[in-house]
Amino acid sequence: MRYKTVFGLNNTCIFGPNDEKMTATVVEAATELVREGARSLTGGCGYFIRYQEAVRAAVDVPVFLSSLLLAPFLEQVLPRSQSLGVIVASKTALSQDMVEAAGIRPGIRDRMVIRGLDDAAVFAGKFLEPNGDLDPEALEADVVDAILRLQKERPDLGMLLLECGGLPPYAVAVQEATSLPVFDFTSMVEFFIGGLTRKRFTGLL
Repeated sequence: MRYKTVFGLNNTCIFGPNDEKMTATVVEAATELVREGARSLTGGCGYFIRYQEAVRAAVDVPVFLSSLLLAPFLEQVLPRSQSLGVIVASKTALSQDMVEAAGIRPGIRDRMVIRGLDDAAVFAGKFLEPNGDLDPEALEADVVDAILRLQKERPDLGMLLLECGGLPPYAVAVQEATSLPVFDFTSMVEFFIGGLTRKRFTGLL
């Protein structure tokens, strides 16, 4: 596993409406990783979907920069009576261009329930406008509470997709509270890495 810092890319840029100015910097970081031997590229923040196509065009390895790429697949496997809940850091920052870049067509979007954590006080104070020390227990409770309220509003939810790269530590708590399948960017990475590191088949048991 190799990491590359994208200098200058902060929350203001990621959640801003005009983030094209950082595309070249993100592409440069991606190409450096490939030169260093990376066999695939990913990112933690779901809003890196902004750069999916630009990076994919610049390198010759698989690119999956956002957990939002899982949305079309998850929608396809859900019973038609159920909806896919997508939990994002900031709903106001999720543009139509980003939705389209993730391959979310209108028919898929119709079956998605998008809930932003903009109004979750603890989460917003640590991820949207970072301030002070992080309290993991308070943050977990804040995230779980927001999702439980969504589930109460939408009892048709069949699965949950967590967009934000800061949410995987709370996926277990969310699943225990909702009893729903929960996916995030670590699910996406594990799926792809599984294809790169197949083990010899020894039977079903």
